[in-house]
Amino acid sequence: MTKSRIQARGILLATALFCAMFLAACGGKTPGSAAETYLQNLKIYNYPKLYQAMSHQDQVDRTLDQFLLAVPMAPDVNKDWFKAMVRAYDYKVGEAKIDGNNANVTVSVTRPDLKLWERTVDASISGDQTPDAAAQKNLEEKTYPKVTYDDNMAMVKQGDEWKVLVNFPFREKILKEHKEAVDLYHKHDYDKAVAAYQTIIDELDKEPATGNAGLKFQYGKELADIQNIQKQISEAQAYIPKIALSDVDMKMAASRVPGIFGKMTNTGDKAIDELQMTVTYSEGKGKKKKDVFSEVHTPVATPMEFTNFMRPVLPFVPGETRSFGFRLTAPADVQQKATPDLNVTAVVFTQSSAPLPKPKEAPSATPSAGASPAAAASAAAPAAAPSAAAH
Repeated sequence: MTKSRIQARGILLATALFCAMFLAACGGKTPGSAAETYLQNLKIYNYPKLYQAMSHQDQVDRTLDQFLLAVPMAPDVNKDWFKAMVRAYDYKVGEAKIDGNNANVTVSVTRPDLKLWERTVDASISGDQTPDAAAQKNLEEKTYPKVTYDDNMAMVKQGDEWKVLVNFPFREKILKEHKEAVDLYHKHDYDKAVAAYQTIIDELDKEPATGNAGLKFQYGKELADIQNIQKQISEAQAYIPKIALSDVDMKMAASRVPGIFGKMTNTGDKAIDELQMTVTYSEGKGKKKKDVFSEVHTPVATPMEFTNFMRPVLPFVPGETRSFGFRLTAPADVQQKATPDLNVTAVVFTQSSAPLPKPKEAPSATPSAGASPAAAASAAAPAAAPSAAAH
């Protein structure tokens, strides 16, 4: 190595050492340096230092053990994926806006697009390959899809240091409201779901707390998908005849209560994330026939959230046939006296840009657009006498 190269290398090492010492010395002297130090400690899993960087009120609200269950600015994944995901996250601290003893620091985050990645992995695996093994390979090769957005770190000045303001009670409130909004989506109550999301986003705008901008980004994308689903309602209703039901039968479920079982085939050209079926019970015939009860079931309910590669996240794709089955929940007297009819009543088209899985080998069937389990079950009459149902 030449003398000039040795000198240059020495200068670089000295500069790096100075920068490290400067950050350590200034610690939380400015909002930006406090944010930088916090994120550096996050990248090396220095949890005691992260906890010490919290505001006094946040430390009152959460013990260290409780803090570790929801580390601010960290990936929202389970412990099996946590460290690997932290390594895959990239943080760039930006502008700090100071208002007296409060500040807000912009942090650009580049990370794996978890939901898109999970769907992509599930669509691509075959044979004995598992989703987590495929995901681990993606991490090693850095071949996962990424997303970049602006998050934020709220800071509060305490003494001569800037501390991270999380506001854990507010964050828990937001997460609870989000769960309720997602439940409304799965119930297909889109007006209420949209209103719930808009309320959450308004609350995130008003309350100073670390991570609000990241949640707003995530929830904003989910809201846009739900609004698009709303616009597709007419198209989705017109698609229902393309869901063919076959081999529909009534028999005892494993829990020893009456259930309906069968197969469904997507004969159209759209991938489906949600499929809703309704069992309608009626009494009488002809003009005297009247509906007396109905129950709704969702045999296809693709998760909106990232599931940590713990369950298949696969839409119901064109050409695919799936088996379905669910237990009946109607009161016993309704099941004994009324005749059940099963129909597909709602579908939700896939909004994700992930590649679609190939349909599995479809079993032979003679499909029909609607089905009445009463005819198939008339000999054993399980609706009238569940104990005599076929097994």
